[in-house]
Amino acid sequence: MQLPSKLNINSILLCGIVGLSILSISWHQEMKLLYKDIKRENIKNYQIVALNKQLLSERSQILSGEEIKSVALTQLGLKELEPKDWGKWYKGRLSL
Repeated sequence: MQLPSKLNINSILLCGIVGLSILSISWHQEMKLLYKDIKRENIKNYQIVALNKQLLSERSQILSGEEIKSVALTQLGLKELEPKDWGKWYKGRLSL
């Protein structure tokens, strides 16, 4: 059995190193593109959340307290709070 010559071993190692280097560069480029995509999507998400908060704020300004009360009584089935249900202050704590 003949041992491989140094030239064969060195050429195999060189090809392996070059191949891993090319893969490393490719992986780095893919990670860079993925990071940019994630950053872009996060910016879009923050814009959507900000718009949603703005719309909710505008909607709550439009609705008055009476409209909210009527919706709570009719659609949600809540009952109106009566003065006897307010509870009593007992030693600094609200007691029902």
